Amino acid sequence: MIKKLRHSFVRVAMLAAALVLIVLMGLVNVTNYVQRKGSDEELLAVLAENGGRFPGDRGGKSGRPRFMTEETPYETRYFSVTLDESGAPVWQDTAQIAAVSPADAETLAQSLAAAGRTAGASGNFRFTAVTYDGGYTQYIFLDCTRNRDAVRTFLLDSVVVTAAGLLVLWGLSWLLSDRAVRPIAESYEKQKSFITNAGHELKTPLAVIESSTDVIELEAGESRWTRSVHDQVARLSALTQQLIALARLDENGGAQLVLEELDVSEAVEEALDPFMLMAEAEDRDLTAELEPGLRARADREALGKIVAILADNALKYASPGGAIRFTLGREGGGIRLRAENPAEGLAPGKQEKLFDRFYRGDASRSSEKPGYGLGLPLARSLAEGMGGSLTAHSPDGNQLIFTLRLV
Repeated sequence: MIKKLRHSFVRVAMLAAALVLIVLMGLVNVTNYVQRKGSDEELLAVLAENGGRFPGDRGGKSGRPRFMTEETPYETRYFSVTLDESGAPVWQDTAQIAAVSPADAETLAQSLAAAGRTAGASGNFRFTAVTYDGGYTQYIFLDCTRNRDAVRTFLLDSVVVTAAGLLVLWGLSWLLSDRAVRPIAESYEKQKSFITNAGHELKTPLAVIESSTDVIELEAGESRWTRSVHDQVARLSALTQQLIALARLDENGGAQLVLEELDVSEAVEEALDPFMLMAEAEDRDLTAELEPGLRARADREALGKIVAILADNALKYASPGGAIRFTLGREGGGIRLRAENPAEGLAPGKQEKLFDRFYRGDASRSSEKPGYGLGLPLARSLAEGMGGSLTAHSPDGNQLIFTLRLV
């Protein structure tokens, strides 16, 4: 349990850290993209205001915006194409870019004009169209390759840094998780020790009460009072044994189970036999469809205990007249045992609480049946101790299905 708690602590810490880092990385990258895009649009606006040139550059208007430096005209790659009213190129300027030929520039401008586009992006270029008197339209293009590459590089670097940060956080979380769960672990160990010790201490007084009641019956005869004492002693003994079994499983993590190559079909049939007789005596419909010869690594005693708990649970709580069905077969690379019985008052998809200790569902019905709500938790612990799993679900609220999987 403590190991699971550590894993849960690390998962929660990593999820919180991942969400924070991913949100921060997203915000930083969006901000970087918006700033660089805004910078490109500002430069494009300056070119549009100056006839496709920078201020003071070969006929451009004098004056320079504050965000520009003296080096900006030499660092920026741009070109322009002027089209007449019919869309034919009448002038182009590609002096400030070497990667685009005059013919390519004219073709690009004509294709954008034919599509009716006057602003936006095309490949690595941002463009805008300026209309002049006489029907002339000048398309001005700004090469944004540098800024786009910078955005991609920044994004890649931020992803790498975030991944490295998460890896470091995972290591720190795992190292610190032991200290974080230590108070809980100590409390849990004390609780397990108390249950084990109390269980052993209760055995002696229960045995004395049972023996004393037998003596009273020998001297004064059996009465409803002595029968009640026997019943209560039996219930307390059963409760004590279940509590000790759970405490030992928690304490040793299932290490006391002896896993061996086992004929699961034979073990399940053997465990079901007495319950088949009980069902027949009570006129209940209990059937078992067991595929023969199925083998897996398991503990015979633990497997028998799980089957007994499931069968006992079905006989106690199945709806009157309902059919109880056990099926055993292969599933993937493992073995699956299903126990099905009709039941009342089930909420579909909410059967996980059945494995909570001392949980007995609807108290008005459960109080009529003997039990303490420890059988199913014990069965799940035994299943997990063998490397398997035990789950429960109700597909329609009227049928309860337990599934045991062994590998």
